[in-house]
This record gives sequence, C-alpha cells and structure tokens, in this order.
Amino acid sequence: MSKNRVEALSDGVFAIVITLLILEIRVPDVEYNQLLSSLVALLPRIFAYVISFGVIGVYWLAHHQSLQLIGRLNGFLIWLNFLYLLAVSFMPFPTALLGRYPMQPIPIVVYGLNLIVANATGLALTLYLRAHSELGSGLAHRASHKSLFLYGFVNVSYVLAILLGFLAPAMSYAIFVVVLMVVIVYYSFSPVARNVAGVHGDGALGQTAADRAAGAPRH
Repeated sequence: MSKNRVEALSDGVFAIVITLLILEIRVPDVEYNQLLSSLVALLPRIFAYVISFGVIGVYWLAHHQSLQLIGRLNGFLIWLNFLYLLAVSFMPFPTALLGRYPMQPIPIVVYGLNLIVANATGLALTLYLRAHSELGSGLAHRASHKSLFLYGFVNVSYVLAILLGFLAPAMSYAIFVVVLMVVIVYYSFSPVARNVAGVHGDGALGQTAADRAAGAPRH
C-alpha cells in the first residue's frame, strides 16, 4: 500500500476529529440578560476544547514526523496506524466529559487514559521501527534519545494526573496544561528530518537504525 494513502486517510481523520470537538460548544439559547452567566458556564467546555485542540495538533505533527521516517509499509505498521487513529478519534468523547463534568475524577481518568493509549501506540511505532530498520526511509531526526525521554515524562505525568483526579482535580488540569506546553516547546525547536549518509551501506544500517527509527513523541 502506498504511504500517500495512509497519510491521506490519517489527515482526514484528524480533520474530522478537530471539527467534532467544537460541536460541544454552542451559543446559549437564553435571554440577553442571562447571556453573561451562560457564557461563564461554558468556560469548562471551552477549556476542554482548547486543550484537546492543542493535543490533537501535537498528535498530527508527531504522526507526520513519524511517517517521514517510514520508507515502506507492512501489515503491522498499517494496523498500528489504525490503532493510533482509533485513540485519536476517541478524543471528542473524553473532551465532552471533561467539559460537562468539570473537576470530577471520572472524566479526568477517561481523558488521561485516552492520552496514554495514544502515546503508547506512538511508542510502539517508534520501537517497531527501531527493530526493523529495513522499513526506514533514509531520513532521521537528530537527538532521537530525547524523544524516548519525553515519552516517559509525558506518560508518567498523565498517570499522576489520573491519580490526582481523586484528590486534587485542579492539579490534574494543571498537569494537562503543563505537559501540552512542554511538548509544544519541544516541537518548536525539534530538528527536521535529515538524510542519513550511507543509509544503504551494511555498516550504516546498524549505525543509524536507532536514529532513523526514533519517531517524534506524541503528546
């Protein structure tokens, strides 16, 4: 299967998911003298929308960078991509929960688990490419070791947010925001893919496999 078809399908899913997020925010059907209080009541949904919009934007960028490193697709990579899209397409549901039931533990748990599943899928893709360098495109990202460190930081942070959801929900919200900001900063200074010299040589394959396979971390 052509990688272009996978990219087109994935981009379509991302576009639909971002569109679905905004459907939770509707103009209040109230009298004008009640408009301000109604808009204030919408703030939790607006917050959930903004956070999830940023998260999905990071996921899209991470997915794009990962596909840059893939030269050939096999069945496992295709289904791994579908699993990733499954986690991404589920995002509107926990986002709606977070907006409708602010500062409650169950929405925080569902939201955090959704993010962890998406990140775990991204990590699986990274490790699979690391172990199968023959699927590489001949491109690599510098400082690939930092991406694996960021995977750990992000997922541990989300586990902490889930646990704090039962004790201090505001701290869970703060963790979601801080993690998003950290990952956005990472991508703002993340180097673009570069050609790997001698990628077709026997020695070069062993030398650059880890670098080539290390996909950008999902948020």
